[in-house]
Amino acid sequence: MLDKLRKEDFEPLVGRNLKVTAGDATTELEVAEARELKSPSPRGTPPFRLILRSREGWRATQGMFRVEHPTLGTLEMFAVPVGPDSLGLCYEILFN
Repeated sequence: MLDKLRKEDFEPLVGRNLKVTAGDATTELEVAEARELKSPSPRGTPPFRLILRSREGWRATQGMFRVEHPTLGTLEMFAVPVGPDSLGLCYEILFN
């Protein structure tokens, strides 16, 4: 399923929240960005990055995030904290 996801699947969700679970902690993270990557990839679809933002001070280390969405379903994705921006702590998920 993850290899079929495209940036366009997440673009309508920018500015909206997704339910995310990391370890034993669950929260809502905002989809802050869905952007195409300019790098070679073996994917059948163009590579892209997804940025999720915590506005409530929620923190997690890098690792697997279980992301739930009514249309996309439940997705297990590897996320890395990439630091704060002006609105909250950001996590990056790469699809390459």
